[in-house]
Amino acid sequence: MRFLLIGLFVLASGSAFADQSCKDKVDAAFAKLREAKAFRLETTIKNADGSLKMKADYVLPDRMHQIVEVSNQPMPMEMIVIGKRAWSNQQGVWAELPQSFADTVANQIKETVAQPPKIGTDYKCVGDKDFEGKTYTVYQGTLAMPLAPDAKDKGPRVSAVSVPNLQSVYIDKATGLPARNIVTPVTDPSKRLFDGTFTVVPNLTIEPPAVTAN
Repeated sequence: MRFLLIGLFVLASGSAFADQSCKDKVDAAFAKLREAKAFRLETTIKNADGSLKMKADYVLPDRMHQIVEVSNQPMPMEMIVIGKRAWSNQQGVWAELPQSFADTVANQIKETVAQPPKIGTDYKCVGDKDFEGKTYTVYQGTLAMPLAPDAKDKGPRVSAVSVPNLQSVYIDKATGLPARNIVTPVTDPSKRLFDGTFTVVPNLTIEPPAVTAN
Protein backbone atom coordinates (compact mmCIF):
# COMPACT_ATOMS: atom_id res chain seq x y z
CA MET A 1 0.00 0.00 0.00
CA ARG A 2 1.33 3.40 -0.94
CA PHE A 3 0.71 6.31 1.41
CA LEU A 4 0.85 10.00 0.72
CA LEU A 5 2.54 12.03 3.43
CA ILE A 6 2.06 15.76 3.19
CA GLY A 7 4.00 18.15 5.35
CA LEU A 8 2.75 21.43 6.75
CA PHE A 9 4.78 23.46 4.30
CA VAL A 10 3.80 23.02 0.68
CA LEU A 11 6.76 22.59 -1.65
CA ALA A 12 9.24 25.20 -0.45
CA SER A 13 10.68 27.29 -3.26
CA GLY A 14 11.86 30.72 -4.25
CA SER A 15 9.37 33.51 -4.86
CA ALA A 16 8.97 36.15 -7.53
CA PHE A 17 8.17 38.63 -4.77
CA ALA A 18 9.74 38.50 -1.33
CA ASP A 19 9.78 40.38 1.94
CA GLN A 20 11.90 38.94 4.72
CA SER A 21 9.70 40.42 7.45
CA CYS A 22 6.62 38.78 5.90
CA LYS A 23 8.40 35.44 5.69
CA ASP A 24 9.45 35.77 9.33
CA LYS A 25 5.82 36.28 10.37
CA VAL A 26 4.71 33.14 8.54
CA ASP A 27 7.61 31.16 10.02
CA ALA A 28 6.64 32.42 13.48
CA ALA A 29 3.03 31.27 13.01
CA PHE A 30 4.11 27.74 12.06
CA ALA A 31 6.64 27.71 14.91
CA LYS A 32 3.76 28.49 17.27
CA LEU A 33 1.81 25.59 15.77
CA ARG A 34 4.73 23.24 16.41
CA GLU A 35 4.94 24.51 19.99
CA ALA A 36 1.31 23.44 20.47
CA LYS A 37 2.59 19.85 20.03
CA ALA A 38 -0.79 18.33 19.10
CA PHE A 39 -2.70 19.44 16.01
CA ARG A 40 -4.64 18.25 12.97
CA LEU A 41 -4.21 19.01 9.29
CA GLU A 42 -7.22 18.30 7.06
CA THR A 43 -6.45 18.57 3.37
CA THR A 44 -8.19 18.35 0.02
CA ILE A 45 -5.97 17.94 -3.04
CA LYS A 46 -7.15 18.02 -6.64
CA ASN A 47 -5.27 17.37 -9.87
CA ALA A 48 -5.77 15.84 -13.31
CA ASP A 49 -5.87 12.33 -11.82
CA GLY A 50 -8.70 13.07 -9.38
CA SER A 51 -8.90 14.20 -5.77
CA LEU A 52 -8.04 13.02 -2.30
CA LYS A 53 -8.95 14.01 1.23
CA MET A 54 -6.48 13.57 4.06
CA LYS A 55 -6.75 13.92 7.81
CA ALA A 56 -3.42 13.83 9.62
CA ASP A 57 -3.16 14.09 13.40
CA TYR A 58 0.27 14.99 14.79
CA VAL A 59 1.61 14.71 18.31
CA LEU A 60 5.14 16.06 18.16
CA PRO A 61 7.88 15.19 18.01
CA ASP A 62 7.26 11.87 16.29
CA ARG A 63 3.65 10.66 16.24
CA MET A 64 1.18 10.75 13.35
CA HIS A 65 -2.18 9.18 12.53
CA GLN A 66 -3.11 9.68 8.88
CA ILE A 67 -6.25 8.73 6.95
CA VAL A 68 -6.34 9.27 3.18
CA GLU A 69 -9.43 8.91 1.00
CA VAL A 70 -8.75 8.80 -2.75
CA SER A 71 -11.59 9.49 -5.18
CA ASN A 72 -11.02 6.34 -7.26
CA GLN A 73 -10.32 3.98 -4.35
CA PRO A 74 -13.10 2.11 -2.49
CA MET A 75 -11.33 2.03 0.89
CA PRO A 76 -9.42 4.74 2.79
CA MET A 77 -5.72 4.30 3.51
CA GLU A 78 -4.73 4.60 7.16
CA MET A 79 -1.34 4.74 8.83
CA ILE A 80 0.03 5.32 12.32
CA VAL A 81 3.64 6.33 12.97
CA ILE A 82 5.22 6.37 16.42
CA GLY A 83 8.93 7.03 16.58
CA LYS A 84 10.62 4.66 14.14
CA ARG A 85 7.65 2.28 13.86
CA ALA A 86 4.74 2.44 11.43
CA TRP A 87 1.53 0.47 10.91
CA SER A 88 -1.04 0.35 8.11
CA ASN A 89 -4.71 -0.52 8.24
CA GLN A 90 -5.83 -2.55 5.24
CA GLN A 91 -9.52 -3.49 5.19
CA GLY A 92 -9.79 -3.25 8.96
CA VAL A 93 -6.65 -5.23 9.77
CA TRP A 94 -3.61 -3.47 11.23
CA ALA A 95 -0.13 -4.70 10.33
CA GLU A 96 3.32 -3.31 11.03
CA LEU A 97 5.15 -1.89 8.02
CA PRO A 98 8.73 -2.77 7.00
CA GLN A 99 11.41 -0.91 8.93
CA SER A 100 12.84 0.71 5.80
CA PHE A 101 9.46 2.27 5.01
CA ALA A 102 8.91 3.30 8.63
CA ASP A 103 12.32 5.01 8.70
CA THR A 104 11.48 6.97 5.55
CA VAL A 105 8.14 8.21 6.89
CA ALA A 106 9.61 9.02 10.32
CA ASN A 107 12.29 11.14 8.65
CA GLN A 108 9.64 12.95 6.58
CA ILE A 109 7.69 13.82 9.72
CA LYS A 110 10.86 15.08 11.38
CA GLU A 111 11.98 17.19 8.41
CA THR A 112 8.64 18.61 7.24
CA VAL A 113 6.53 18.79 10.40
CA ALA A 114 8.49 18.60 13.65
CA GLN A 115 11.33 20.87 12.51
CA PRO A 116 11.34 24.20 10.65
CA PRO A 117 11.76 23.75 6.88
CA LYS A 118 15.35 23.99 5.69
CA ILE A 119 14.24 26.03 2.68
CA GLY A 120 11.17 28.17 3.15
CA THR A 121 8.89 29.87 0.68
CA ASP A 122 9.27 33.65 0.54
CA TYR A 123 6.10 35.64 1.13
CA LYS A 124 4.61 39.06 0.64
CA CYS A 125 2.21 40.59 3.17
CA VAL A 126 -1.28 40.83 1.68
CA GLY A 127 -2.91 42.24 4.81
CA ASP A 128 -6.28 41.47 6.40
CA LYS A 129 -8.80 39.61 4.28
CA ASP A 130 -12.34 38.36 4.92
CA PHE A 131 -12.52 34.67 4.09
CA GLU A 132 -15.44 32.31 4.70
CA GLY A 133 -16.98 34.56 7.34
CA LYS A 134 -13.84 35.48 9.27
CA THR A 135 -11.03 38.01 8.95
CA TYR A 136 -7.48 36.64 8.63
CA THR A 137 -4.03 38.07 8.07
CA VAL A 138 -2.92 36.73 4.70
CA TYR A 139 0.52 36.06 3.23
CA GLN A 140 1.24 34.87 -0.30
CA GLY A 141 4.17 33.29 -2.11
CA THR A 142 4.70 31.67 -5.51
CA LEU A 143 5.59 28.00 -5.81
CA ALA A 144 7.68 26.97 -8.79
CA MET A 145 6.19 24.04 -10.71
CA PRO A 146 8.51 21.01 -10.76
CA LEU A 147 9.38 19.97 -14.32
CA ALA A 148 8.65 16.48 -15.57
CA PRO A 149 11.65 14.12 -15.95
CA ASP A 150 11.37 14.33 -19.75
CA ALA A 151 11.07 18.13 -19.82
CA LYS A 152 14.52 18.60 -21.36
CA ASP A 153 13.39 16.55 -24.38
CA LYS A 154 10.47 18.88 -25.06
CA GLY A 155 12.52 21.98 -25.76
CA PRO A 156 12.26 25.55 -24.40
CA ARG A 157 8.47 25.69 -24.75
CA VAL A 158 8.08 23.68 -21.54
CA SER A 159 9.03 26.75 -19.48
CA ALA A 160 6.37 28.81 -21.20
CA VAL A 161 3.57 26.39 -20.41
CA SER A 162 4.62 25.68 -16.81
CA VAL A 163 2.47 28.06 -14.79
CA PRO A 164 3.56 28.62 -11.17
CA ASN A 165 1.16 28.18 -8.29
CA LEU A 166 0.17 30.73 -5.66
CA GLN A 167 0.28 29.76 -1.98
CA SER A 168 -1.93 31.72 0.41
CA VAL A 169 -1.42 31.28 4.15
CA TYR A 170 -4.24 32.52 6.41
CA ILE A 171 -3.19 33.39 9.97
CA ASP A 172 -5.78 33.59 12.76
CA LYS A 173 -5.65 37.16 14.07
CA ALA A 174 -6.61 36.16 17.62
CA THR A 175 -4.23 33.23 18.14
CA GLY A 176 -1.43 33.95 15.68
CA LEU A 177 -1.70 30.36 14.44
CA PRO A 178 -1.96 29.26 10.80
CA ALA A 179 -5.57 28.43 9.96
CA ARG A 180 -5.55 27.68 6.23
CA ASN A 181 -2.96 26.91 3.58
CA ILE A 182 -4.37 27.15 0.05
CA VAL A 183 -2.58 26.65 -3.27
CA THR A 184 -4.09 27.79 -6.57
CA PRO A 185 -2.76 28.38 -10.09
CA VAL A 186 -1.55 31.96 -10.51
CA THR A 187 -3.79 32.19 -13.56
CA ASP A 188 -6.90 30.85 -11.77
CA PRO A 189 -7.11 31.90 -8.08
CA SER A 190 -10.54 30.27 -7.70
CA LYS A 191 -9.21 26.77 -8.51
CA ARG A 192 -7.93 25.16 -5.31
CA LEU A 193 -5.25 22.55 -5.94
CA PHE A 194 -4.41 22.20 -2.25
CA ASP A 195 -6.63 23.31 0.62
CA GLY A 196 -5.35 22.61 4.12
CA THR A 197 -7.01 23.46 7.44
CA PHE A 198 -5.06 23.47 10.72
CA THR A 199 -6.63 22.80 14.12
CA VAL A 200 -4.89 22.62 17.50
CA VAL A 201 -6.17 19.58 19.46
CA PRO A 202 -4.90 19.91 23.06
CA ASN A 203 -5.83 16.43 24.36
CA LEU A 204 -4.92 14.51 21.22
CA THR A 205 -3.23 11.14 21.74
CA ILE A 206 -1.83 8.63 19.25
CA GLU A 207 -1.15 5.08 20.42
CA PRO A 208 0.01 1.89 18.67
CA PRO A 209 -2.86 -0.04 17.05
CA ALA A 210 -3.89 -3.54 18.00
CA VAL A 211 -2.11 -5.78 15.50
CA THR A 212 -3.77 -9.02 14.48
CA ALA A 213 -1.50 -11.99 15.14
CA ASN A 214 -0.65 -14.18 12.15
